Order: sequence, then C-alpha cells, then structure tokens
Amino acid sequence: MKGTYLKGLNTLRFFAAFFVIISHWQISMNKLGDYRFEKWAVFQRGGEAVEFFFTLSGFLITYLLQKEIVRTSTVSIKEFYIRRVFRIWPLYFLLVLIGFVGFGILLPKFTGQRLFEFPLMTGALLFIFFLPNLASALYPTALLHPLWSIGVEEQYYLFWAPLAKLFRNNIIRLIGVFLTLTCIWYVIVYYRIFAFPDYLRSFFLFQKFYAMAMGGLFGWILFAKAPAYRRSLWALPWMQWLVFGIIVWYFLTGIPGQPVNENPFLHIGMSALYGLLILNSSMLENPAINLEKQPFVYLGTISYGLYMYHMLVDYFIRFTCIKFRLVSRFGIAKLAPTYLVFLLAGTVLVSSLSYKYLESYFLRLKDRHAK
Repeated sequence: MKGTYLKGLNTLRFFAAFFVIISHWQISMNKLGDYRFEKWAVFQRGGEAVEFFFTLSGFLITYLLQKEIVRTSTVSIKEFYIRRVFRIWPLYFLLVLIGFVGFGILLPKFTGQRLFEFPLMTGALLFIFFLPNLASALYPTALLHPLWSIGVEEQYYLFWAPLAKLFRNNIIRLIGVFLTLTCIWYVIVYYRIFAFPDYLRSFFLFQKFYAMAMGGLFGWILFAKAPAYRRSLWALPWMQWLVFGIIVWYFLTGIPGQPVNENPFLHIGMSALYGLLILNSSMLENPAINLEKQPFVYLGTISYGLYMYHMLVDYFIRFTCIKFRLVSRFGIAKLAPTYLVFLLAGTVLVSSLSYKYLESYFLRLKDRHAK
C-alpha cells in the first residue's frame, strides 16, 4: 500500500544484496585462479541472503494483504498482480533480453563463443514464463542464474494472494498450515525421502516457500499482535542483540565443522531468526540496533537493482581481466580487492541509474494501484 514504510528494512535489504554480490565475486576469483576465499563462510552466504529476501517478502506481502482485508474486507487480486508486475517485471525482462540477445545470440555470432549450455528457445520459454528456477535446475544459466529467485517469488505470489482472499477471516490458520507443510516438504526433499530425479529435486530445493511462510508468520504478528510482542521476551534489548549476534556470527563464520549447505532444520531456524530481526527493526520504536542509517537506506532502496545487475557488471569486469591479462600483469593478490571494489562501485552506479531513469517510472505506476 502506498505510504507504508517500515524502518530498518532498507538497510537489511542492502546487506542481503551485499552478501549475494561478494559470494559471486568469490566464484569469479576461483575462475581467475584465486582460491583463497572459497572456504570462508562470509563469501559463501549468497544462498542464505536470498533466503532472507524470501523471509522479508513473505513478511511484507502478508502484512500488506492483512491491511487491505481490514480496509476493504477483501483482496483485489487484479490490483495485487498489477503492483507486482510494475515492481518486478521491468528489470526481470530487461535482464532476460540482455542475456538472450546480447549473450545468447550476438556473443556467439561475433566471437564464436557460447555462454549458454542450453537450447536458446527452451531457455527463453522457461524464463519468459517465470520458471528460471527450473532452468537453473536443468542447466547452468551463467549470468542469468540470480533470476531463479525471481521465479520463486512470482510462483509464491501466484497462489498466496488468492489464498489470503479465500481465508481472509482466518489468516493465522492459513499461515500455520502453510508453514507446517512447507517445512515438512523441504525436509522430505532434502533427505531424499522420495526418489525424485536430480533436476526435480534441485527445482524443489530452489522453492524455499518455508522462508516466505516464516515471514508471513511475523507479518501477522506485526499486524495482529504488535502490542503483545512489544511486551514480550523477544523485544527485550538483550534478546534483540542475541538474535542479531547469532545472525552476524552465522554469516561471518558459519557452524564449526559443518559444510556451507547445512541441514534443513538450520535453514528453517535461521528463517525464524530473520523474521525476529525484521520484526524488531520495523516494529519497535527504539530498537536496540537502529538500522535506519544513511547511506544504507538509499542502498536498500536500490537493492533490487544491486541484485539484478551485479552479475552483468561481474561478467564485464572478468572479461576485461581475461582480455587484457590483468592477472599475469598485476598478480591475483593485488587484483582481488581491486576487482571487488570495481564490482561494488559499478553495481551501485548501474543500479542508481536504473532506479532513477527506469524503475522510478514503473514505481509511480505501481503507486497508482496502491489504494
């Protein structure tokens, strides 16, 4: 809804995007021959950062749908989808266009090199119909890989608004059933209780609906139980610091003796901690950790662009390094931090221009449909 602003969330968006960017920077360093960072947990948290985005998405969407239900006694499915189209589609289809035309057609034509390892028509159809997570489960999707999460978001939006409308008089029961089923399903798929083909298992693991469900639970708490939560144990300053500290520790160091992709119960538990952090940041008048700080607020405002454009910037920098033999010229030890600085600066620049000259136009159209 227009005018709904929850403090602290833009800063959290930025740091989630930041962890995605540095995780892909580490992969690029590997491809250039620098393997120093591959065992550092801090450079392996891109997937967890996306789970945070999913938790935040479930939180916001569920909260806003409840506001609409109270105001209008229903949910306008048409208006909901129109708002999502104006927010998500412009950048998504721009990246799809750049990927398939620029790197799928023009690059092989002029250089003889192929970037994509799948039939272009098949890949294009999967991306056009918002199945990039299935494309990523079937094939390596190169610079379009981050779009898998957009597919998951769109698939979630497809059913969550209609369900919220159908169960508008008992949202918490809907959330409880959804959370239970999605957590059970994730555990079943993770532990191979059913013998799915590998590509199908990967597709199901990409669909981290349990994170959206967990976010929805905290969105309901914000809407329906805010006064009680403010008086609860979870809102005490020491508890806020404990939740924040566990998340920071996990992102920076991981779990001793555990691989990066730990068991599903840990992922579900971390989603709950993300929900607590989101709730404490947005609900409490004086949170123990004040995240409403510039310039992070602005960087969070353009975080969708940071997430969408960073692989494009990364490919350009890596191509430059290879083309001009910068690794042999300067040495990988010196090149790595410089690469990261240019990646971050370039992504912020492109995202800022995109937000000002492209996204803002569609966001104004979106606001017209936010009653």
